[in-house]
Amino acid sequence: MNATTPYINHFRPIYEVRATLFWFIALAFLPFSGMPYGWAFALAMLVPLLIRGSQVWKALRFRLAISTKWLTTLPVPQLMAVQKKMREDSNSMYLGTGFEWTQKHCQIAHDILRMPTTDIPGLPKWLGKTRRGREIEAAIERLFVPGDSIRDREPQGVSWIHGMEPQKVRVPFHYKAMSAHTAVGGTTGSGKTRTYEVISTQVIHCGDVLIVIDPKNDKDWKARVERECARMGRKFLYFSQAKPLESIRLNPLENWSQPSEIPGRIAQLMEEGPFRDFAFLFIDRAVKGELYIGDKPNLRSILKYAQAGVAKLLERSLERFFREKGLDNWEELVATTITQIGGKPGSTSRVDAMALLYNERYAHNDLGHEAIDGLIATHTHDRDHYTRVIASVMPLLQMLSTGETGLLLAPKVEDFDDEREIWDIDRIIKQKAVLYMGFDSLSNSIVQKAIASLVLADVAAVCGAIYNFYKETPDVVLIIDEVAEAINEQVIQILNKGRGAGFKAFVAFQTRSDLEAKLGNAAKMLQVLGNLNNQVILRLEDSDTALWFSDKVGETAIRNIQVSGGTSRGSEGHIGEFNGTITRSLQLEKAPLIPVALIQRLPNLQYFLRISGGAVYQGRIPILQG
Repeated sequence: MNATTPYINHFRPIYEVRATLFWFIALAFLPFSGMPYGWAFALAMLVPLLIRGSQVWKALRFRLAISTKWLTTLPVPQLMAVQKKMREDSNSMYLGTGFEWTQKHCQIAHDILRMPTTDIPGLPKWLGKTRRGREIEAAIERLFVPGDSIRDREPQGVSWIHGMEPQKVRVPFHYKAMSAHTAVGGTTGSGKTRTYEVISTQVIHCGDVLIVIDPKNDKDWKARVERECARMGRKFLYFSQAKPLESIRLNPLENWSQPSEIPGRIAQLMEEGPFRDFAFLFIDRAVKGELYIGDKPNLRSILKYAQAGVAKLLERSLERFFREKGLDNWEELVATTITQIGGKPGSTSRVDAMALLYNERYAHNDLGHEAIDGLIATHTHDRDHYTRVIASVMPLLQMLSTGETGLLLAPKVEDFDDEREIWDIDRIIKQKAVLYMGFDSLSNSIVQKAIASLVLADVAAVCGAIYNFYKETPDVVLIIDEVAEAINEQVIQILNKGRGAGFKAFVAFQTRSDLEAKLGNAAKMLQVLGNLNNQVILRLEDSDTALWFSDKVGETAIRNIQVSGGTSRGSEGHIGEFNGTITRSLQLEKAPLIPVALIQRLPNLQYFLRISGGAVYQGRIPILQG
């Protein structure tokens, strides 16, 4: 803002009303005056009347807009018509109606913040106290308000933020910007779910893959996604541990590039420390053993070997190894070894004898196999110590691998009586399906966090596979509500490298401290937030998070009027004689483009949008209908 820009006081009395009334009376009186060429004078008077009248109209419209809160309704067919046009014109998504936030709006906001709330102009309060007054109020509102708006009578937020700009536009969210990932911040009830409904609907209609991680299992959001999938003829998949009969079966250990990823996903669910490291080691050995004999590891098999030990797995592995090495008489050699060590055929000493044969003939000559070496190390490990170490992971495996949860996360392919579909993340993306995962975090938060973390780790593995091996990059939109419930290293990797794999992530949180508490330190929190290059911020209660966003937006210059006055009386003057001075000065000062106070006063469904390196918008999310 430069010094020559005129300063407009939007809150002064509307002096133009007097001029408008004067020209109107003069024009009305002119036909009765008998003045020659009255029509010419009438035309001359009409010009200032229209000018002054338009000024009064603008002032009244502005004052009504800042004094009343509104909500917008939008039928889905109309939303898709708008979105289709916006995609053709600017390759963008529709994010409600609003305006680009500039220095002008910052100036008005600071002017309002400086004045008492009782001084903010609006409709007279007495209108709402009588029936006739309410009718007049409704008639005035109809003159200024679009037909798709309804009165917002909720107490949250202030009315004047969205009303500062009379010229509203469709807020664009460009698809290229979305690939840089987006943070969605907002306190409880501010409108995050409604925002996600608008985004989800457009993603489904555009044909992109949609994966939703919803810890609250919001029924309205789920119903919206399912309804739009049915409307578009797309495959809708629902996973919910709380509703197993309605749920699909989903193996979160299906996709990986390195076998060590599987124990890593389980170990990361535990607290850091030596017990987690030992658990990783033992699970890693069991997983590599399963892969060696051709079995597919899952949560149920990992629990089995953790509980019962790896003797059976080691036996099968050694049988395969001996056959691969062409040792046709291995059973005779094992029987001889059993006799030598004093065991009986059929006892557990058979496994020990097989291990001894393997060590003497192969391992000691560096001809063994790493999977078998690991299994032998586990089998011969001190049993008491093994039991104490593995006990730290047993409750977690027990929760994830048994009962209905085990059937959902480690599906039995051979169980033909179970008609629930079996899916995995890679197949979902290849078939362009829509997955909605609703978790019961309120009643079973520990298990739900673990499941969400495992699934997101699987998403990260598929993301890496797409980046490395896919010829065509799919468009995948990943929405994670309440990310602190499921954040892990794999989510950070998705945010770091997901763009190259076609992933567009939307990550929601209420406060930055939630992330810091979950990740354990501020550096990790900043790493996550640093990869969320766009921000959609609804009302926040947390000052630290609001300040973080305000700093992201930056500063501008605003004008501040300084008024000073003084009186004086000369020593020789008469009583009553005095001199007076009033001084007004206009000063420039730096101020946040979006003050923290505004972020904390947003009404429901209103937001600020910052596109990385681009414009800043203030908008309002519509309520979808149909």
